[in-house]
Amino acid sequence: MAKCRRSESADEDDGARESGPIPASVHAWGREPWPGKLQAILDALEIDALDGGSRFYLQRQLYIATLFNEDRTGHVVMTLRCIVESEANSGALSELHIRAVSAEIGPYTDRGLSLIEAFDQISLLGIVEQMRALEYFYEEEAQSALERILRHKLRRILAPEQRPSPPPPTRQERIAAHKAHAAAARLAQVERNIEMGRQMVALRDMTPCNKKFGGLRAQQFDVEQPRAAEMLRVARLYGERKEMFNAGWQTLVELSSPATSPALRRKFEAKILAGERVTGAEIVRARCLPGRRRSSCCDEVQ
Repeated sequence: MAKCRRSESADEDDGARESGPIPASVHAWGREPWPGKLQAILDALEIDALDGGSRFYLQRQLYIATLFNEDRTGHVVMTLRCIVESEANSGALSELHIRAVSAEIGPYTDRGLSLIEAFDQISLLGIVEQMRALEYFYEEEAQSALERILRHKLRRILAPEQRPSPPPPTRQERIAAHKAHAAAARLAQVERNIEMGRQMVALRDMTPCNKKFGGLRAQQFDVEQPRAAEMLRVARLYGERKEMFNAGWQTLVELSSPATSPALRRKFEAKILAGERVTGAEIVRARCLPGRRRSSCCDEVQ
């Protein structure tokens, strides 16, 4: 029995001698191609020195991603750039800081240069020194504490609190907006028609012959003769009076009609300039003489 006990004790001693840290080469990310892939990144960023723990962590990041058919090369590059390319953080190239930065930049990696510039406002070394001075954490909690602080700082810089959405417009505001849109559409129509009318006026002045003018008008303007006549009249009478454009096209057509007397025209123009609404139908009714049927009056106007 004693011999057996000695044998068991010897086995325990042998196991104790064999125990210890597992060599990095045992892990898949500790062997090629991962050290070479990381070194290529370091060379591209002109990083000459990086401690073994940081290398091992970043190689593991590259390796683990391949298990999910992903490529974290860009993430590793951005992690290192946030440290070495930001102000006052070039000395923070250690495993503690690299792990914290890598863990918290995920939601913002698409921000590119803005993310790197955010670290200009974050002193990684300063944060750790303040935590130690305040005895904010136990040494084994340093990693998680730094990550929490970094998470809050990045959120405050890159994802500021959104202002509440403005309230929906009231019924009165919707009505006013609709009226403004309709007025703008009417004004645009008047401007288009008057511009075409000006062009017809210029063509008419150069073409005294009615037949020749009719042929040229048909070639140059896709407008029927009655419509063209309206455009000519409105352009001649109101083409240079932009203060009348808001009256609307049909109102200007009736004002410029030969059936509208000069006195009646001046009366309605005064109303329009005073801000009153005048419609074409109102002008037609005013042209009708008392005692005459409206239909015959309108036929005469046409």
